Amino acid sequence: MNIPVSDCLSLLHRCSSLALATQSQALPGYPFVTVLPFALDAAHRPWLLMSELAEHCRNVRADGRVSVLLQQGGADVLQGERMTLVGDLQAMSPDADTLARLLRYCPAFADYLALGDFHFFCLQPRRLRFIGGFGHMGWIDASDWAALPQLAAAQEQALLAALQPADAAWQLLGLDVCGLDVLRDGVRQRLDFAAPVDEAGLLAAAQARLAAVD
Repeated sequence: MNIPVSDCLSLLHRCSSLALATQSQALPGYPFVTVLPFALDAAHRPWLLMSELAEHCRNVRADGRVSVLLQQGGADVLQGERMTLVGDLQAMSPDADTLARLLRYCPAFADYLALGDFHFFCLQPRRLRFIGGFGHMGWIDASDWAALPQLAAAQEQALLAALQPADAAWQLLGLDVCGLDVLRDGVRQRLDFAAPVDEAGLLAAAQARLAAVD
């Protein structure tokens, strides 16, 4: 089934944690699963912060082939949206713009970085399997993911500044061609656009979505 990439992005941006399956070094041949918070860069790639003492970090250092599960909670898990993303998890140092974005999404990263034992890893997607409910499922390739337009950091910052709401209960986290990520009263929300928007129409589309949920 042909699954729109925007459906996958909507779920990805609504989640703040994921289940990470790594290749176990203690029990070779078996997967090792843990749960971690994550944040997204402008290319919608998940970034994880991991301690060198963690079992999953040692696993990734030895073999970066991983799988992650993203899912929204609900009473009937088989009817809800979920996504398995398969890719390569690589140790990377974010540039200044990417780090600023990661900290907007996950401020607690700053406390862990101060400990000195935590390092960033970026997930490079290869394929993902999206299930949006019964009969609505399919595969997305990395090429489809990479084809998504990206906003330059300076452009995103300018748009977020122009959008800054007067209500202090709202905090703007990030903006892309498919939607806007916000924090409202401490709760993360994804405000999807009806369809991907070109750069010229981003400000108006984001303003409309914010107005619709006020």
